[in-house]
Amino acid sequence: MSRKVLLVEPDVDVLGDLASKLRAVGITVGLADQANGAIERARSLDPDAILVAAELVQNSDVMARLNAEKDLAGVPRFVLAHEDTDQGAFAGLELLSYGDPSAIAKKLFALVRQTTSVVPASEDFRGDLKQVSMADLLQLLAMNARTGTLSINTLHGAGEVRLVGGEVVDAVFRRMEGEKALYRLFAENEGSFAFATSTASPHRRIQVPTHALLMEGMRQVDEVRRAMQQIADGDDALLASTPPGQGADEIQGRVTETLSVPHTLEELLEDLPYSDLSILEALRGLLDDGTVRKVHRGAVQIELAQRERFGVLSALVKKLQRAGFAGAARIAVLAPPRRITALMHSVRRIVDAIVPTEAVPGAPVPYLLATLRLAEGVELEVQGIPALEAFQPLWALALPGSALVLSLGYAVPAAVQELCDVLGVPVLDAAAVLGDLDEADPGQVAALISGALESATGG
Repeated sequence: MSRKVLLVEPDVDVLGDLASKLRAVGITVGLADQANGAIERARSLDPDAILVAAELVQNSDVMARLNAEKDLAGVPRFVLAHEDTDQGAFAGLELLSYGDPSAIAKKLFALVRQTTSVVPASEDFRGDLKQVSMADLLQLLAMNARTGTLSINTLHGAGEVRLVGGEVVDAVFRRMEGEKALYRLFAENEGSFAFATSTASPHRRIQVPTHALLMEGMRQVDEVRRAMQQIADGDDALLASTPPGQGADEIQGRVTETLSVPHTLEELLEDLPYSDLSILEALRGLLDDGTVRKVHRGAVQIELAQRERFGVLSALVKKLQRAGFAGAARIAVLAPPRRITALMHSVRRIVDAIVPTEAVPGAPVPYLLATLRLAEGVELEVQGIPALEAFQPLWALALPGSALVLSLGYAVPAAVQELCDVLGVPVLDAAAVLGDLDEADPGQVAALISGALESATGG
């Protein structure tokens, strides 16, 4: 049988610790930290029991005010006490020990339900997310109509929640803003927090009432966690195989557009402004209809080859160095633009890959995907040549400095083959080197590059 309890205690850490232990055994916990807050919270919660800190019983009129509420007349009251508390000071009241949560839970299940953590009504405070959850903090700040900034530091980054009169008006977390950031923060349970009173924030990106945010936030945390476990693990990459169908909505369109370049699930959720749950629901549909596919281990860092082979590969790269051309040896990959984009993702996930600082050009012109460092002073550039024949005159500018041309999913035109023959540049078909290749898989791309080096040099 489920139980509800109201916990009235001015110490945030004590409350959070006790509340989490009671919740772990299925007790629903409400929070208050003063007489006024306790009355309001008790009215809205309709608790099975009320637990009040001995300090408040002695130093405030909280018990008298609770006794004056007719609707709460039948609700049992207990005093939360420490081992050294003088029991004689609480005649007629049953004491429960802070240090024995299991005994408290047993008592509550015998007649009532339990509570959570509390925030001082007029002071700034700090604490630990392991002891006080984001939901508890916002509930207490709303109840006390606080205005200020709640700063959160977690293992995954820093964030802020801004409140005015107890209402959440804005939130930021890493690169996310608004409700998306707030719901991400609900999922964080390790780290620290600090609340500082301040003037009202001029920005308001959140219009939803705080009580609605709390309910929706907790719902989304659970559903997002389940959906992420079902869709992909951290080693998988996601890649759009085809454009979205005609019936695709806005979010599905943005997901497909973003996944023209492989992303991990976490990267996808971070890059789009929609709620994580909306993105996951759209992604599930795109995976089901084949618009998006998973690339197994497409997000891991891959060695170009086993370390004992690096000496051999370094010698092959030196052998491919073109006389009369400065800089590193270069492999050119001739492929359709979409495949070049996926290839770039994979090459950049090879260990010791150096990513160029220049942005990817908007036009389908030859560009550097990455530079692979094999040894001290030995580097290999991997250049992509998008295979759009309208831009074929530009290929002649890139091919002369290349040590090797790989064709990937594209039949090399006769004119290009003739030019490579004149230049003495070997042309290899990727399928002949590695068979059926998935260019979004870093492991396969690493094998293709090392295999092409050996094929081109007879190594």
